[in-house]
Amino acid sequence: MLFFAVSIGVATFIENDYGTTAARALIFNSWWLELCLMSLCAIFIFNIFRYKLYLPRKIPILCFHLSFILIILGAGVTRYVGVEGVMRIREGGLNNQFISSNLFLEVKVHNNKYEYATKKELLLSSISNNFFHLPINFENSSINIEYQDFIHDPIDKILINQPNGKRILEFIVPSKKGGMESQYLMADNIKDINNITVTFDSNLSSDLNISQRDSLFYFSCKYDVDYMKMSDQSKGFLPRNKEHVLNHKTLYTINGKNMVFKEYFNNAILYKDSYSVKNDESKLDLLKLKLTVLNKDTILNLYGGQGFISSKEYFSFNNLFFSISYGAINHTLPFAIFLKDFQLDRYPGSDSPSSFASEIQVLDGDNTFDYRIFMNNVLNYRGYRFFQSSYDKDEKGTILSVNKDKWGTIITYCGYLSLLLSVIALILSRFSRINLLGKKMNYKS
Repeated sequence: MLFFAVSIGVATFIENDYGTTAARALIFNSWWLELCLMSLCAIFIFNIFRYKLYLPRKIPILCFHLSFILIILGAGVTRYVGVEGVMRIREGGLNNQFISSNLFLEVKVHNNKYEYATKKELLLSSISNNFFHLPINFENSSINIEYQDFIHDPIDKILINQPNGKRILEFIVPSKKGGMESQYLMADNIKDINNITVTFDSNLSSDLNISQRDSLFYFSCKYDVDYMKMSDQSKGFLPRNKEHVLNHKTLYTINGKNMVFKEYFNNAILYKDSYSVKNDESKLDLLKLKLTVLNKDTILNLYGGQGFISSKEYFSFNNLFFSISYGAINHTLPFAIFLKDFQLDRYPGSDSPSSFASEIQVLDGDNTFDYRIFMNNVLNYRGYRFFQSSYDKDEKGTILSVNKDKWGTIITYCGYLSLLLSVIALILSRFSRINLLGKKMNYKS
């Protein structure tokens, strides 16, 4: 019990510093913590027979032990049987699917004749040992998928003066995280930079095409361009579809989007690094995998994360066709929910929300009824529980947490009830330790 208490205490600090996912990966979902809980169950059961707690006068102590056994069993059922996720519904729309909280690696492979599909649940974090491999035997072809690296909230970083480096341009643009950030563009490539497609010495079609001649850079754009030189704050206008010199430290406004050409690197290499080691469930992850088919291998980069149904990567490799993705999966409900109205109340004189609620309608064949979901008012229907979790930024849609854990909830609540009754019985029973000590003190006095 001391080991269990210390482990949970450490998990609290990990969750605070590195996020819930890291705490789950390192402690809450670890095999050794499960072994600890199983050992506690075994000790409780052993004590029931060791101290003959099944005797009538020891029933309150028996219920006390059984309550902890039931709570641990309920947690186990929740862990392995329960399903959790998130459902998004827009006003005037309905939905019968929700996105899983757990993340999966989904793999499909075929050879135009046969197909094989599998999936593996993953729990990855910035500070845990994430290694795994997935062997597949498909039509006499030995396939292996092996973990290479995991990068949470990946951003581009650059190494300069590298022997095998390439020509790279660096731009400064507004960041979605707030402030400004660097975006890099390699030669003979196309990239979306602040919602503007940009190419560098490439024949691909784009909004902004950049070329290099000697030590100067030129650009042509299909939009009119406004600019402001940062050195003297002078402004100007550049017409579309004409070639202009691309100057350093000049703010260019293209179709309402701003960017600054900061630097040019002649021999540089781009690599991915994590923006923050604290796992934020609203950010994307980059999962690097090594795919081996017979004697050939390749590296795959998969993007996904909590609350994201990641797009599948389709490709052919060594005469086989693959579909691979990393992220959440869809679960289908046996009924649908229609969002009639989302309501948000704010504190007087403030933009801070005081409460929010969803007026919904459940559609289940001939069974249709209205319900209001808000804080502490949960929809419980056909084994699914729907909680008001959050809402869309434009306040025209709701985000509901979905939980399907009927038996785990029942077993756990039975444990809580047993614990409450056993405590009351221990206080009131004339055979309890409290009453026996009281009688002994009265006898001595």
